Amino acid sequence: MFKSICNRLAALVLVGLVAAGSAGRVEGAGFALFEQGSKGTAMGGAFAATADDPSAMFFNPAGNAFADRFTMEGGAVGVFRPTAHFDGANPYPGTANSENMNKAMYWFGHGYGVLPLSDSVKLSAGFWSPNGLGVPWQNPDAYSGRFQSQRVDIRQLAASVQLAVKLSDAIAIGAGPELRFTDIKLSKNIPVFNPYTDRFVDAAHLSLISTGDPMKVGFTMGLLIKPCERLRFGGAFHSHVDVDLSGNAQFGAIPTGHADLDAAVAAQIPVGKSVPGTTTFQFPSLTIFGIAYDLTPRLTLEVDGNYTTWKVFDQTVLRISGLPDTTLVHNWENTWTVRAGVLYKMSAGWLAAGFVYDQTPQPDADVSPVLPDSNRSGGSIGAGFNLGKNFEVQLASLFLWFHDRTVSTNKDNYNGTYQSFAILPSVTIKSSF
Repeated sequence: MFKSICNRLAALVLVGLVAAGSAGRVEGAGFALFEQGSKGTAMGGAFAATADDPSAMFFNPAGNAFADRFTMEGGAVGVFRPTAHFDGANPYPGTANSENMNKAMYWFGHGYGVLPLSDSVKLSAGFWSPNGLGVPWQNPDAYSGRFQSQRVDIRQLAASVQLAVKLSDAIAIGAGPELRFTDIKLSKNIPVFNPYTDRFVDAAHLSLISTGDPMKVGFTMGLLIKPCERLRFGGAFHSHVDVDLSGNAQFGAIPTGHADLDAAVAAQIPVGKSVPGTTTFQFPSLTIFGIAYDLTPRLTLEVDGNYTTWKVFDQTVLRISGLPDTTLVHNWENTWTVRAGVLYKMSAGWLAAGFVYDQTPQPDADVSPVLPDSNRSGGSIGAGFNLGKNFEVQLASLFLWFHDRTVSTNKDNYNGTYQSFAILPSVTIKSSF
């Protein structure tokens, strides 16, 4: 009777989650990275209630409470955009304008270890990359959006030490501090109105580079409940952090061909100099909900929802010594993401597939060459292969389709349509002793 109630409860919740995802506003995206382990990536990121390998440090710290051996894993996920294109609109940059991003590959690493201290208490330590962004445009000195951005890079590393405690065979909790290390780079050209040609021309190049290792401390925690043999509920939370960044703003002169105009620019901008600058960058909190149900002893279905407080990313104020402060208004919105995954266990490993639907938190006014975000749909596949008793190789890939994003109200009047497709391959090596 109890098993029958559990089965009905699982079916009701799974159907409810899918219905909510199709009927409501489902969002996420931004510059967050969710691919923090190959097994979770293979399941479309729906891993909070499964959480059965050390990457649970990210997906759900409580999952490591059920580890019975010392286990380590490490790997990386790549971000590759074979298609990243922009078509301009009138009046600027015009329908004849077309731009492309460089097809560069970005790699982000992850590594985790879980040590049983007793049957019910487990200690884990690890690192991952919760946020990252790379937007390099081709022909940076000539392309039409160079006054907004030529290239932007955001990299953030999280490191954590966590304790996971199994309160009973059905309930576990996990938590620990989360240290965030952040690095940001931005380059763009600065325009000036040329009265001799009656148009804007390049007058200087600006490169902003954060220095040092700015660190902020947040926290993460998780809960895993197994009300019956085939049903699991999981939840996790990663706190938001505001990172104070400092660095240097380097200004390089670009001759306009008119000495008086160059002199006027030099009087306003510290060309040929490196001056200190500061800013504060807001990273949102992330709440993860998941339910997993074993359809058979080998086949598991999981559906997750992620809530991200992107509303904290409302504005960025750039403070450069000797110049007026510059305020970049973002006005992002809090978002939901829906994920679903299926896992098939075999004696020699596992197979998995998943789906994700992720809607952008970014309003049209903020869509620009700095970050041209859009709604996205993705599918994933992956497999794990046992190599003897102690090792497993995990391979996965997420294929992410960014929906075409047409903007006509950009705050800098740089309007048009952005198109993009990304592939995120992942590899992880796991060992248990």
